[in-house]
Amino acid sequence: MGACVFCLSTAALHDDQILLRGRTLYLCAPRGQLVEGFFAVAPYACLGALSRLPPESFDELEHAMTAVGSFYTGAYGCRSWLVYEQGRGGGGASFDPDAGFPFHAHLCALPLDVDLHTTLADRFTAVEVASLQDLPATVGEAPYLYIDGRDGGGRRRRAVYLPATPAMRAELERSRLKPMIAELTGLPERGTWRAYAGEAELASLIARFGQWRRSACFRDDDGRDPLGQRGDRA
Repeated sequence: MGACVFCLSTAALHDDQILLRGRTLYLCAPRGQLVEGFFAVAPYACLGALSRLPPESFDELEHAMTAVGSFYTGAYGCRSWLVYEQGRGGGGASFDPDAGFPFHAHLCALPLDVDLHTTLADRFTAVEVASLQDLPATVGEAPYLYIDGRDGGGRRRRAVYLPATPAMRAELERSRLKPMIAELTGLPERGTWRAYAGEAELASLIARFGQWRRSACFRDDDGRDPLGQRGDRA
């Protein structure tokens, strides 16, 4: 089995890619920048899906997404963006059967207005959720896809997509949303980080986020960073 990219002990992510450190989660800028602004929020613990997070981590996860949204608005002037998770380990699977790497939950964000709801609703059962805290009760012990973004009618929705049959369950455990997003945005050649690492976009994002983080608008009302910065490396 390959090394886990999101376990910080493997050092697959360089220190400058770790943008914020919280108590149980961190925000990073991964390689494979489909467009500049691709983020991931991952737990320090190697969990297969965000539905398996301890309850106290969900507030921190929501704070991370608030920080990402503020950055998108301030740095890029975005009015809408896409947040998603491939909860392939939600049913207990621990590694990708095709690529052979461990499942390590991470919530992805892109400064793109892409409708994934319409495509996924044709294949899977959609369940609307109010927040990320609804994930454990909604998905139970099943793999899933979580989408927070606009649908074809322009309405922003948070929905979980679940399998209705054993065959669909297996399909979800092998699913990859990034190639689908790349196709929908007209950038099919950037569908995987191996095909397109996006090193120039990554360097620009790290620099731009650092500038934004140092600005006053980044701070909470009490002057602290939203994730409660840790100085250590998990």
